[in-house]
Amino acid sequence: MTAPTTTWLRRITSPHPSPSGPPGRRGAALLLRLACVALLAWIGYIHLHLWLEGYRQIPIDGPLFLLDAVAAFALAAGLLIWPAPLAGLLAVGYTVSTIGALLISLTVGLFGFRESISASYVTQSLAIETITVIALASWTILAASTSHPVGQPTRHRPHAHQLSQGR
Repeated sequence: MTAPTTTWLRRITSPHPSPSGPPGRRGAALLLRLACVALLAWIGYIHLHLWLEGYRQIPIDGPLFLLDAVAAFALAAGLLIWPAPLAGLLAVGYTVSTIGALLISLTVGLFGFRESISASYVTQSLAIETITVIALASWTILAASTSHPVGQPTRHRPHAHQLSQGR
C-alpha cells in the first residue's frame, strides 16, 4: 500500500477518545458521539419492541427484526467503547440499510411482507433513522478530521498570549 493509503487506514481505525483541537471541538465531538450511541440504542429498542409485539411471527422478516435490534445495540456499544471513524462508518451503513429495508417494505414489500405507513413506529423509525444517519455522518467526519495519524505526536499550537510573549 502507498503511504497516504496506510495513513488514511490508520486514521479511520484508530480510536481517539479526545481528538486534537480546541476544547469546544472535543466537547462537541463527545456529545455528538453520545447522542449517536443513544440514537442507535433507540433504533435497537424499537426493533426489539416490534419483534416482541408480534413481528417475530412474520416469516423471514421476523428474525431480521431481532437481528436488527441486536446489531443496533452492538453498534451503539461499539461506538461507545471504540470511538474510531470506522465505527461511525459501520453504523452509518447499518442505519442506511435499515432505512432502505423499511422503504422497500413500504413500497414493494420485503420477502413477501408489505409494511403500511400507518403501522406502529413506521414514521417514528423513518425520522429517528434519518436523524441518526445525519448525526453519525457528522460525528464520523468530525472524528476523522480531528484525529492524527497513529505513531505521530499531536502538535500543540501555542496560545495567542504565548506567541505574544515569544514562547
